[in-house]
Amino acid sequence: MTKKHSKRHVVTKRKGSSCDELLSLLNEYVDGNVDPAMCKEFEGHLANCNPCRVVVDNVRKTIRLYQRDKPCALPASFRKRLHACLQKHWNKGKP
Repeated sequence: MTKKHSKRHVVTKRKGSSCDELLSLLNEYVDGNVDPAMCKEFEGHLANCNPCRVVVDNVRKTIRLYQRDKPCALPASFRKRLHACLQKHWNKGKP
């Protein structure tokens, strides 16, 4: 039987911290915008929580892939069809 990951386990000494709480700061952490104390707690959690570590690693890899990618021009016919489709759906949502 496979053991499921609990999202309610204690992260560090901070009582009640959970994966959900720390992952809510994921963008700030990956961007380096978390205060040092929280960053240390985040890293401590990641050292002991494989599912969260996988999420953070995947986010970092995705960011690196997109940073290396360059925009490409869409073929004119495809661009026209795409814009028409988007316009149609956008207009449906208007009152």
